[in-house]
Amino acid sequence: MAKIIFCLFALMAATSSVFAGGSRDSAAPFNDHDIEAVHRIHYNEIVRIGIFVEAPFVYSDSQGVLQGYDVYFARRLGKEILGNENAVLFIPVNADDWAEALNSGKADIVLPGFSLNPEAAALADFALPYRKSGEGVAAPAVRKGNSGLALWLNDVISRRLEADFFHKAYEATLPPLYGNTLAPEDVVIRVERNPAGFPNKSVY
Repeated sequence: MAKIIFCLFALMAATSSVFAGGSRDSAAPFNDHDIEAVHRIHYNEIVRIGIFVEAPFVYSDSQGVLQGYDVYFARRLGKEILGNENAVLFIPVNADDWAEALNSGKADIVLPGFSLNPEAAALADFALPYRKSGEGVAAPAVRKGNSGLALWLNDVISRRLEADFFHKAYEATLPPLYGNTLAPEDVVIRVERNPAGFPNKSVY
């Protein structure tokens, strides 16, 4: 677990250096349009999110509509980036093709159904974690080298979302169907808030 956390923070440090040498102050909130990848999503008017359709975090309801903790978060990303939680195109991915979905441009972001590990870190860049997963953490993945989008995700997770957002996601999606099978402490990560607009760390 310590190794996973170290790798995650090393990745975040690398992405933060992208703007450190430029005109943008990495400690200040930024304009979405300053980030090419985010601007491109605005232009397309939809954010394409790869998602692992695996219960309990993602499942299809009786109407065939995707629901679950990861979907709850994905829809909020749609609202943050486009002002519309329904402006999300869900792209089912699996352990074999999620990185290809990013690298080919099929997906802008992947919300992984796996724990962040060195093998995954070699295939993509990762933002701050949004939930716990087994013995590790799950974090949004973006195409390798797409540091701007990773920074945007960090800003959303650490500053824009209300402090109890992920607990709300838990309460809205897991207990109604699974009861106490998964306790909040098994899922929810508390992110240290940073009003300056750049994440310091996540609290595990």
